[in-house]
Amino acid sequence: MGSQVEQRLITQALADALAENPDRTWVSYAISNNIVQDGFRNITIRQLATAVDRLAWYIDSNIGKSSDFETVLYYGLADVRYIITLIAGIKTGHSVLFCSHFNSQIFNLHLCEKTNCHTVLRTEGVEAVIDSLVQERPMKVFQAPSLDTLLEEGNLPKPYPYTKSWREACDDPISIGHSSGTTGLPKPIVWTNRSYSVCELHQVVPDLDGHPPYAKLLLESRSVYQTQPIYHPFGLFTGVTDPLYREKKMVLGPIVSGPTPPAILEQVIEHADIDSLSGVPIYLEMIAKSPKLLDLVEKKLKYIFFAGGALSKPAGDALSARLLLNDKESGLKWEPREVKGTDGVYELVYVKNSYTEKRQHVWWHTNSQDIHHSNDLFTKHPTKAHHWKFYSRADDMIVTKFGWNVNPVLVDDESVLPDDPLQSILPMVERGNTIMDAAGQLAKEKIIFGTKDKPFPLAGKGNVQRSAVLKLYEPEIEDMYVRVGD
Repeated sequence: MGSQVEQRLITQALADALAENPDRTWVSYAISNNIVQDGFRNITIRQLATAVDRLAWYIDSNIGKSSDFETVLYYGLADVRYIITLIAGIKTGHSVLFCSHFNSQIFNLHLCEKTNCHTVLRTEGVEAVIDSLVQERPMKVFQAPSLDTLLEEGNLPKPYPYTKSWREACDDPISIGHSSGTTGLPKPIVWTNRSYSVCELHQVVPDLDGHPPYAKLLLESRSVYQTQPIYHPFGLFTGVTDPLYREKKMVLGPIVSGPTPPAILEQVIEHADIDSLSGVPIYLEMIAKSPKLLDLVEKKLKYIFFAGGALSKPAGDALSARLLLNDKESGLKWEPREVKGTDGVYELVYVKNSYTEKRQHVWWHTNSQDIHHSNDLFTKHPTKAHHWKFYSRADDMIVTKFGWNVNPVLVDDESVLPDDPLQSILPMVERGNTIMDAAGQLAKEKIIFGTKDKPFPLAGKGNVQRSAVLKLYEPEIEDMYVRVGD
């Protein structure tokens, strides 16, 4: 089931890249929001290696080297120092905690407590977030060097020593991400060297009836625009694996507050040297709604690679008509299990064996033993083998008191609110009712609108946290049933 390859630590992948082509561009990032005027700044592999060593010495001198993977929270502007800090932390023996910028203070406090974090390394521009955090949980705070300081070409630092072998360090806890907090407080997720380098094993997974695994398709690109936040686990993963394990140039847009707006997407796609794009579905939805962006991606890109959520059918249809789409799953065999109470709907279930335990993240990032339930639901293609369509998350399903399963995702694409609320959405409700079964029918008198003082909770990927919304609006829902009955 695929040839054997020698896996490499991240530090080894960087050392190999430095030896092979030190002047290869590691990253090209937009200098400002005015990309046409200011363009991009390129950073080479040589500069990356210098920045890693310089930051490792800084951590060693100020925070101290760790022998037991002490946790350091890194929080900063969404720039390439996230990747630099990850690799420097490997060298100094730390486990680096990365928190989403979408997190509440309660989420960040919870993560610091769960990971026994007592040290913060922060950049400029995030003082308010960290000052507020350490008022609630006292921690030592250190100011990270600026990006320009780390990239200085004068007074070069000595290489910071790191001598661990793959066998010694493959399972070292080098970074900590977290779940989205959709159903409660976020859970820390520990990533190891193996978590990142497994991409090399995925590249040799055999084709399935002529269909190559996602990792092989990714090798067709030489320059990728990463739209996902660099502090997101997906951003960190691709930020490490694309440049160091796949020899791609990573392209980043300018630092913005919140999701990248369509105007910035358009500038980057039009003016950057790219041939592929990766991101979370919110950005693909933006592209699908813009005729100009659709023309640009068709003209410039070989593929779009996305993860972190499902893509709506209209967006998928618009994009797949122009180019190749690839959704990141395990790249390996998976076992569907039919969901009780829902005909033709199956859950993606991972089954552990001697082959998959070394190639699937779920066995390292969850507490699952021999079987892992993903909660991702799919339906079969009626005629094509190995073709599955995403249906919903299991926790998106609403179970009525009669035991029926209702899937609100089926009508998500109809849920954009026009200017005149109730009357203007009724045609959309009627269209939605035509594709829902009896349990999912929505009556006019049972429609509840969200309010400005209770905004819908969003995950870091920009999608609505449905379970959290139901809990937030539980009083209004109960009142509605008291008013109108079942």
